[in-house]
Amino acid sequence: MANDTEELTSRMSEPCSVEIFRRGIPGDVKIWYWVAESRPTPDVPYPDPVDIIAWDQTYYVIVYVRLEDAVRRHLCGTLCVDIDVDTCGPAPDLQFEEEERELDPCGDGNYVIVFTLPPGTFLPKEGYPARCGRVYRLCVTVGSHDACGNPGLIWGHCDSVESAVHPRIRQ
Repeated sequence: MANDTEELTSRMSEPCSVEIFRRGIPGDVKIWYWVAESRPTPDVPYPDPVDIIAWDQTYYVIVYVRLEDAVRRHLCGTLCVDIDVDTCGPAPDLQFEEEERELDPCGDGNYVIVFTLPPGTFLPKEGYPARCGRVYRLCVTVGSHDACGNPGLIWGHCDSVESAVHPRIRQ
């Protein structure tokens, strides 16, 4: 795991820490995320990140969450991950369905969540100028719910990844 984490941190977004409320609890939550042209596989668990994408292709947002320290043994319930895309320029912001993962207090504290962005996700809406492309900031929100469905101890967001989206590639 150490080599995988080192490789991940050298190629992906800067990790951001998400707060565990009630700071008397020792522990940390780290999040790395990036946009890739392929899904993670056992052979390629960290597909290469891309930061310039076309709006007529499928892309994947890969969110890697790591609960560090012994605190992970005391957290149960669900981890909730949401991505939103904020635009720079005249275009609507985009929202996507949340993904949930069961927290496993006996596990290693590592969770991988993959969001699929189908072709046309970034296609400008009718009436918005296409121009030469647009820059989008990808925001990831991570939260949790306890075993009863109430708000849990993990809440925060990261917004350090930007992607330039260009018109479709001409053959």
